[in-house]
Amino acid sequence: MSASTDLAERPVACLSFEEKIRLRANQIYLQSGKVLGSALDDWLQAERELIQAREQAIDEASEESFPASDPPAH
Repeated sequence: MSASTDLAERPVACLSFEEKIRLRANQIYLQSGKVLGSALDDWLQAERELIQAREQAIDEASEESFPASDPPAH
């Protein structure tokens, strides 16, 4: 069994950030028709996508929270 197969069988929430990048880079590689020599580009694209997704999730969560200027509720 390959390393990417091992990663694919684990829940994504249990993967480290590096493992998530590795899994996404492999998906990009497979979707591109297995173009050789693009490993670094695939890795960097995967890293950008995951960072952007994480930042978007943080932005959405902060929009749903109370503004810091609200007085505390008693």
